[in-house]
Amino acid sequence: MNKLIFQTYEFRPIKQYMDCLRYADGNWIPDDGEYDLAFVGKDDGFPMGIYFHLPYYTNIIWSWCKKGNWRANVIKHPRGNAWHYMLRPGKKTWGNSWARDMHPNIIAENKAMDKCCSMYSCANGIGGEFEINDPYIKNGLVRNKETKEVLVFPKIFKCMYCGNIDWEKAEKMTD
Repeated sequence: MNKLIFQTYEFRPIKQYMDCLRYADGNWIPDDGEYDLAFVGKDDGFPMGIYFHLPYYTNIIWSWCKKGNWRANVIKHPRGNAWHYMLRPGKKTWGNSWARDMHPNIIAENKAMDKCCSMYSCANGIGGEFEINDPYIKNGLVRNKETKEVLVFPKIFKCMYCGNIDWEKAEKMTD
């Protein structure tokens, strides 16, 4: 059932990590350049679990915060929330949380953090997500595991609160 909510996505790390391991269905092998669900490595000496993160709610498919300013006040949004949320077609609310812990991407995310912690006694997490201007998606590094179709941003972002936003133009405008 979870595959109907979100597909499984594989990716490549956005940069080279030292001592990088690839998930390989939980068999953790040295990174060989293949796409996968998760990685573990060091970034300037800091241990990292690297993964593709999925939304917490069933109806949210994209989010966006203009220029990453989460402190901004957006008048059309409840309580001035700076985040814009794009929902699945026909939906009007975020929906319920879902059984994320059973999805292959979340399993790999948790396993990456566990592996990182067991190797280095600590873990930091980083990775891509369904957010406009995410660097992994922007650089074409995320794809559907089954079809190999590269994940791309929507041309028009339909915010549940304020309607259609041409986010590419909005990003170029000054505040």
